[in-house]
Amino acid sequence: MTLRIIQGLGAGAEISGAGTMLAEYAPKGKRGIISSFVAMGTNCGTLSATAIWAFMFFILSKEELLAWGWRIPFLASVVVMVFAIWLRMNLKESPVFEKVNDSNQPTAKPAPAGSMFQSKSFWLATGLRFGQAGNSGLIQTFLAGYLVQTLLFNKAIPTDALMISSILGFMTIPFLGWLSDKIGRRIPYIIMNTSAIVLAWPMLSIIVDKSYAPSTIMVALIVIHNCAVLGLFALENITMAEMFGCKNRFTRMAISKEIGGLIASGFGPILAGIFCTMTESWYPIAIMIMAYSVIGLISALKMPEVKDRDLSALEDAAEDQPRVVRASTLKSPSYTKSVSWQHYRDFYSYNKTYSLPYLNLRNCYGK
Repeated sequence: MTLRIIQGLGAGAEISGAGTMLAEYAPKGKRGIISSFVAMGTNCGTLSATAIWAFMFFILSKEELLAWGWRIPFLASVVVMVFAIWLRMNLKESPVFEKVNDSNQPTAKPAPAGSMFQSKSFWLATGLRFGQAGNSGLIQTFLAGYLVQTLLFNKAIPTDALMISSILGFMTIPFLGWLSDKIGRRIPYIIMNTSAIVLAWPMLSIIVDKSYAPSTIMVALIVIHNCAVLGLFALENITMAEMFGCKNRFTRMAISKEIGGLIASGFGPILAGIFCTMTESWYPIAIMIMAYSVIGLISALKMPEVKDRDLSALEDAAEDQPRVVRASTLKSPSYTKSVSWQHYRDFYSYNKTYSLPYLNLRNCYGK
């Protein structure tokens, strides 16, 4: 169990590292589609693992598989590990990292570890992760098992549906990455989370109903999987990379993803099992998918648009927004220590009409 936990933490950090590197290497205008390759890489891994296990089931008996055959895929992964180590040893630092290191500007002191929990960007990223990771755990893990073990479906139905959905993901994922380069990160996030909320109940009602043909059930599962899981995964890495400043991008991205993933996908299937047993229905699954998607939607609505943000900026995106206050709050020069009486007087002598209901403090600096 300890080794499995370590493996999970390492795998999660790998995705954040890959997302950071691709985002910092990609040119503006193409970051979305290039960073979506991380999601396609995960998709490749899922399909490859499924294919290997299918091959093992085909050539070995059940007794042979349980006795020693199950070790073969894990031992074969040594080849992938050697390639991964070689790749990292020959990988250069990203242009953004080198630009910040080579600049003449004074390097910002590392923020205390606990400061990330005071960052608005950190919690927005965690909320975005809730929608994708929670839905992934419910649909790919719990729902597939629920159909086979509780509703006694043929196990080929959810397995084949998820495999086909992953194959279709090679179109869904780059398309959404490309779309985010055209219209921004927020709108696709809002669309995909809203789609998951709207489709969860009708799709689940089809998936659990044996009166429908297996092909219809599989289509419904493919639709909800692409909307609620793969579509959000396509947007996740580039959005989070652009939300954080260069001085803490990797750390905060990895931790926000792991916290969101641990809570949502770790406890989600357990809670779904408890609620489904208590209610003897599939309703809790649909409700939880909708709840996770609502959290993702609220986070998307609250986040600033980060498309093509300067990745060499030190501050996180939400903390780097201009501070806007009502004009009525600027009643005295003591309002803020950083605004002198001279700035205060000059600013109001220029705006004698007081026609602006909201004033940006940055104007007080003459910037």
